[in-house]
Amino acid sequence: MEGILHKSVRANGLDIHIAEKGEGPLVLFVHGFPELWYSWRHQILFLADHGYRAVAPDLRGYGDTTGAPLDDPTKFTIHHLVGDLIGLLDAITHQDEKVFVVGHDWGAIIAWHLCMFRPDRVKGLVNLSVPFVPWNPNGDVVELLRAAYGEDHYMSRFQEPGKIEAEFGQMSTQTFVRNFLTIRDPTHVHIPKNKGNQASDTPVTLPPWLSEEDIEYFAAQLDKTGFSGGLNYYRALHLNWELSSAWRGAKVTVPTKFIIGDLDLTYHMPGTKEYIENGGFLKDVPLLDEVVVMEGVAHFINQEKPNEINNHIFQSIKMEGISHKTISVNGLNIHIAEKGEGPLVLFVHGFPELWYSWRHQILYMADHGYRAVALDLRGYGDTTGAPLDDPTKFTIHHLVGDLIGLLDAITNQEEKVFVVGHDWGAIIAWHLCMFRPDRVKALVNLSVPFLPWNPKGDMVEMLRTAYGEDHYMSRFQEPGDIEAELAKMSPETVMKKFLAYRDPDQIYFPKGKGFRYAPGDSPVALPPWLSQEDLEYYGSQLQKTGITGAVNYYRAFHLSWELTSAWRGAKVIVPSKFIIGDLDIVYHMPGMKEYIHNGGFQSDVPLLEEVVVMEDVAHFVNQEKPHETNNHILEFLNKF
Repeated sequence: MEGILHKSVRANGLDIHIAEKGEGPLVLFVHGFPELWYSWRHQILFLADHGYRAVAPDLRGYGDTTGAPLDDPTKFTIHHLVGDLIGLLDAITHQDEKVFVVGHDWGAIIAWHLCMFRPDRVKGLVNLSVPFVPWNPNGDVVELLRAAYGEDHYMSRFQEPGKIEAEFGQMSTQTFVRNFLTIRDPTHVHIPKNKGNQASDTPVTLPPWLSEEDIEYFAAQLDKTGFSGGLNYYRALHLNWELSSAWRGAKVTVPTKFIIGDLDLTYHMPGTKEYIENGGFLKDVPLLDEVVVMEGVAHFINQEKPNEINNHIFQSIKMEGISHKTISVNGLNIHIAEKGEGPLVLFVHGFPELWYSWRHQILYMADHGYRAVALDLRGYGDTTGAPLDDPTKFTIHHLVGDLIGLLDAITNQEEKVFVVGHDWGAIIAWHLCMFRPDRVKALVNLSVPFLPWNPKGDMVEMLRTAYGEDHYMSRFQEPGDIEAELAKMSPETVMKKFLAYRDPDQIYFPKGKGFRYAPGDSPVALPPWLSQEDLEYYGSQLQKTGITGAVNYYRAFHLSWELTSAWRGAKVIVPSKFIIGDLDIVYHMPGMKEYIHNGGFQSDVPLLEEVVVMEDVAHFVNQEKPHETNNHILEFLNKF
């Protein structure tokens, strides 16, 4: 716990104890029942080490926070609890400063209401275990759960002051804490009268994530405060219901991520899974970016799986402010991610990627005065409407047409924009500049240089001649063939094997063997620039869309070659910069180095200002070396 500072902050008639560490944007952690600031110990240390100011209070009635009237449950309404957070934020931040919020259990309930009552104070939200529960005209949650589970359900038993305190007092606080924190049965907690916590006399083995020292700390604080403060939150639920009717139908309009364990008792409450999975949750929280259901994980998720939760929180707040929308263009619903204000920079991804490949660039360019927009291309991610069974709908003309339609929809038609492309995105960007130079101010392309129309044939023909039938572009040609090959692996494995490839040799798929460099189930280590969460996002999107849309780009190569013969000898006359890694497979294709360095490239792109070859960098240069790539892009665009 080294470096965690403790102080008391006066707010709302309370002396609120907070634990904090780090400098940077503030992340406020809000604990649940029957916990403390200490529940966030792993997250405080991690976020502080990653450039954030992590702050966790003991809530009203808990731990070292004093001043709440424990004998009066009416002083524990959701309005009091949100008011405490606002008072705390006023005391430790500038009043116009927005913060990140992370909540768990009751902390999640408070955080949902904070975002609903005061969205002006919150940048982004990560909530754990308890989804948003909209105001219900049929009654409060205790009434509904009593009807479903009876009088022995824990929330029903918590209602009468003094009764449950006396039962809990029959066991040591250490036993109480052990029994509560180690609950893993997803059926609901029942406390039959006069029997205390269901298994009070049954020895409990501590799980590996919970130490005896942890138990002692929680118990010592509970010995000091008693149970009533935490129980009063439940005793105020009916009054909350009465006081919150003005928010009937209100939505939470803060960018949000939600995480729950599949063994969490909340996940198994009546209707909760359906609400989360069938659109109700997204309707009530329209800026809900992602729902993560963690397998084999119970209620105290931030303590049970701290590393995974730390990464989820970090990635989510790192993505703060990136908005997502759908634009109807060319018969498609094109998904875009954007952030920032200023001159527009359009980022165009490659194979087999998504808008997400530009996550580092979006944040960086938005922070430096630009409006960064990255789309999911036709056939990828959340962009829908492309006929995946028809490769002829994936020509370079369709792809450039999608960009023009998108630009028409999000800019003034006379506005020129900056364009940054990688891999297939670079090919599309070169052709955009060749077909419509009137729409582009300047171009930065990565990994694939401009390839002029070749009278000898299309790219696939030439690479088949050079590398044979097992070359990946050759294997991509027959519909269904490579799909069946890759279906033998999980989507995450497919993405990992593509993204982690670093051999400057070409990628081969011998029939029936998958990737030649890592056949079958051969393990591939994640490179340091790719997190498990990154991989999960790519994998989940590939699971949803399949790979056919992506490989259709290669299947349309010959038709694109036929349709572009009118541009034989045409030049790209847009100011350009080109970046490639010296381990990139494209850099090692036949004749490529000579074309790039011996004047051919400059002849075809006469306004090419610079070629950068980055040492010891492979194909996915914008993800492998984001800082260097960001600086190269910004330096070039700032000239215009």
